[in-house]
Amino acid sequence: MIKLSAILISISAIAKGFCDAIRFHPANFPFQGDWWLGKGDYAWNNRTLLEKYVFSFVSDAWHLFDAIRITAFLLLVALLIVDIKKGRKEIDQHGWIAAALLVIAMYFIHGSVFEITFKLL
Repeated sequence: MIKLSAILISISAIAKGFCDAIRFHPANFPFQGDWWLGKGDYAWNNRTLLEKYVFSFVSDAWHLFDAIRITAFLLLVALLIVDIKKGRKEIDQHGWIAAALLVIAMYFIHGSVFEITFKLL
């Protein structure tokens, strides 16, 4: 479990590094295409509602790496919950399905809270 935790935290940190490089140092980012930098056809104002909200994680590289970062953290939380429940003998063969559903639910809750906060500011 420690190895997997370290891997997930590393994936999250690397993805955050990519997000910051794209946002704050785009000229130094190794990939300079429009999709990578969210420009041209991939700019925010050129996206459909589905691309902006439902499938934002594939709309440009920043959103993809942010989704990877969030998913890695949520997966870590779900795995820790499963591990705790396993230790207490409270989990059966459906525990991993429950963990996957928990990750999906937490991801959508995270996105919803972000959107509400962003709209309020």
